[in-house]
Amino acid sequence: LTTTSLPLDYYEILNLSFTTTPLSKQELKTAYHRALLKHHPDKAAASASAPTQDAPSCFLASHTDISAQTRPYTIDEITAAYKILSDPALRAEYDRSLRLDRARAAGREKTGGNGVLFHTGLEVVDLEDLGCEEGEDGGDIWYRGCRCGDDRGFLLTEADLEREAENGEVVVGCRGCSLWMKVLFAVEDDDG
Repeated sequence: LTTTSLPLDYYEILNLSFTTTPLSKQELKTAYHRALLKHHPDKAAASASAPTQDAPSCFLASHTDISAQTRPYTIDEITAAYKILSDPALRAEYDRSLRLDRARAAGREKTGGNGVLFHTGLEVVDLEDLGCEEGEDGGDIWYRGCRCGDDRGFLLTEADLEREAENGEVVVGCRGCSLWMKVLFAVEDDDG
């Protein structure tokens, strides 16, 4: 049995659920301190017996029991996770790459691990892989050619992305044939 090795999952390190909704600074700080205590060699025994009933809903109770006991994290890994997830721009970029890594891993599992992504009629791409230009209404339009010959077979607007912002992905059909494409994207905060 072979397992696919993904890069470190910062959400797993801090025992947080992966979500597109912003985490408060206090939730991140609490998760950071819990992770430091949990994985500190001198504190690990004390934190294992501490009650966790007051944990916010973003913490994964069952995740702690399974994953964190199989692999202790270093202070550097915990600190890196906190730094990335607490910066909105870095978190958006990290979330995007995490979704892509997970999609690639799922594709490898689906094809028996040969690394070739195969989805019947569905290609998975990142928004940055599409061409982009300003539309007539001032909003951006993203496009990609299809193998059917339509140079702009797959077409996305800002409105399409805004509708699916919570999911971080949108599935779009080719305008010239029956092929489909899943586009992954991350939403960046304007106030950051």
